Amino acid sequence: MGVKYIEPAIGKKAFTCPHCGAISLMHFHCISYIDKDLLEFHERKHGGNSWVQVATCHNCCKHIIWVDNIYAYPDIVAEEANSDMPEGVKQLYNEAGLIYNKSPRAACALLRLAIDRLCNELGETDRDINKNIGELVKKGLPASVQQALDVVRVVGNKAVHPGQIAFDVDDVGTATMLMRLLNIIVSRMISEPKEIAGLYDQLPESVKQSITKRDE
Repeated sequence: MGVKYIEPAIGKKAFTCPHCGAISLMHFHCISYIDKDLLEFHERKHGGNSWVQVATCHNCCKHIIWVDNIYAYPDIVAEEANSDMPEGVKQLYNEAGLIYNKSPRAACALLRLAIDRLCNELGETDRDINKNIGELVKKGLPASVQQALDVVRVVGNKAVHPGQIAFDVDDVGTATMLMRLLNIIVSRMISEPKEIAGLYDQLPESVKQSITKRDE
């Protein structure tokens, strides 16, 4: 199963530290500074000052930094991929996770491709991803996941082709939603059936035989 992930955000009391990976309490403080090389620009745009928001992780004591409300340091490692995610899908997921904070549009293109590939791994090979997701819903994927995929342009009338970019919606928020949805699909369609099968295998043989006879 994927590890719970809370995205770093200014003012949030606790989130996943991009340094140590723990969900930790954060202590915030704010610093005002003037970049002399950009003084004229800042006077024109920001009244001469920039603001640095610094969160200190209570677990590892390292810092997470935003400059003028824009995330700056360190590079954020995305929500960890579900361990049951197929390898080819996971490669695309991890590549997107390395760049989504700096280039969310490129990350979204990779993640749409990952969702398309995941459908193929789950046995849905139609060239129309709408049909593939629809078939997964019939097999137990929550309809709410399909609706969320519509919002982020994976399915629906305004869907973009896997690997392409939707310039009007592709931002960091869309990238994190796509990563969460990928993990949800893997959890529902792969991890949960695998876990249930494992529990069934632990039953005494006599009980399994009784179940088989009952279902004949």
